[in-house]
Amino acid sequence: MSAAIVALDPPAAEQRYVRRAARFQRLAAVLAVVAVIQAIALLVISAVGRYRFDVQIDVPTIGFLGSIVLYPVVGALIVQRRPFSRVAWLMVLLGLALGVGLVLFGYGIVGVDPDARLPLALQALVLSALFFTPSIGSAAALLFLVFPTDRLPGPRWRAVVVIAIAGAVLYDVGTLFHRGYLSNEKVTGPPNPLFAPPELGPVVDFLAIAGNTLVTLAVVLAAVSVVARYRKAEAVEAAQIRWIALVAGISAPAWVVAGLQLGPVSDLAFETALLVFACLPLAIGIAITRYRLYEIDRLINRTLVYGSLTAILAGIFTAAIGLAQRLFIATTGQTSDAAIVLTTLVVATLYAPLRKRLEAIVDRRFKYEERPFGAYRDELLRILRIVDVDRAARRLAVEALDELQATGAAVVDRAGQPVATAGAWPVEGVIRLSIPGPSKRLATIVVGPRVDGRPHDARSVGQLEELATLVGAAVRPG
Repeated sequence: MSAAIVALDPPAAEQRYVRRAARFQRLAAVLAVVAVIQAIALLVISAVGRYRFDVQIDVPTIGFLGSIVLYPVVGALIVQRRPFSRVAWLMVLLGLALGVGLVLFGYGIVGVDPDARLPLALQALVLSALFFTPSIGSAAALLFLVFPTDRLPGPRWRAVVVIAIAGAVLYDVGTLFHRGYLSNEKVTGPPNPLFAPPELGPVVDFLAIAGNTLVTLAVVLAAVSVVARYRKAEAVEAAQIRWIALVAGISAPAWVVAGLQLGPVSDLAFETALLVFACLPLAIGIAITRYRLYEIDRLINRTLVYGSLTAILAGIFTAAIGLAQRLFIATTGQTSDAAIVLTTLVVATLYAPLRKRLEAIVDRRFKYEERPFGAYRDELLRILRIVDVDRAARRLAVEALDELQATGAAVVDRAGQPVATAGAWPVEGVIRLSIPGPSKRLATIVVGPRVDGRPHDARSVGQLEELATLVGAAVRPG
């Protein structure tokens, strides 16, 4: 135990780490405040610009303002616990980039008004278009790629990162030099002062289309990476992924419908997708902090049951009213309110048995107790996580990371090679505890500094040492 306490004295490397972590935490807090100021600035610009930039309190506005504020604020809260979390910093940058684009556009479209010229308004209007697709498309793809572990699922997924970045660059180049007017749906702005010569016009248009296509491809591949990660995930990581899968499962079809340009239907789909996209930071925050993590299973269950129930009853109600009205017209020659009353009674009668039937169907897939051999399978998995060397090492590293609030943790073998890691790794190891036992692969548990920069608590280190001893005694030799 004394060796463990000595290891707590922070070396110069840890002191540098603590200072860096504190700077990152302060920066994240400042950027969260900047995001809130951006949202307020949009409302102020709208009040000044009136018809030229009219921000109404409707679903798209709530979606945009929610994204501008929630991504940086939730990201900053995560940074306070995990200063170097890639997921958190991508969230902060996504919200800030979207906010910068909207503020520049609002200021530009109001400032180019001949009756109210504002300095640098044209430049702001030109630059505003560079932020939207990269901030929403490319940043979202990168976010899905590293969630929730801060690492890519594997080396081959680096190609998706390249595609996302290349798509954003091509789109921005095509947008920056396109021929046309800098306008919105309400007013016509000035022509783009940076438009390319006519002979390069087709090339510029192709770059914008190619960039948009690459960004879309990156988002699709990033979604595939989430599925691939989920298939190999342990219980906690799988629950984390289900949180964003629920949100993405709702928003992705809506984005597709919105892109098909089907008139009012696409407009409604765009509003829905934008609103759900703004809720994604809340799901990520719950997943990363693990607050009420497993509530997602009940939420998915209830969403499937009542979502499908509402759709079925709405379809029955609509079809039944049409049929009843036709019967009344054929019988009496005129419509009748009795058709609505009778249809309502039929739908009310179907509600309870249909709900029970849907619950039975959904519970077989999303309620654990109903799965065949579920309890026995769970018991075997719990035993394997204790006695199987690789699973035990993974669980010990994760538990050490969470309980000691460390930046990273690893279980290493007698040769000093990592068997399992958790969090950011490699990091400076400030705690090293031996794992006694017959296993040659589990030799030492190494824990990095705390995320908040404070020294590790001696009592927690003692409990970890006791846990390492129990793990060493429980695992199989090998």
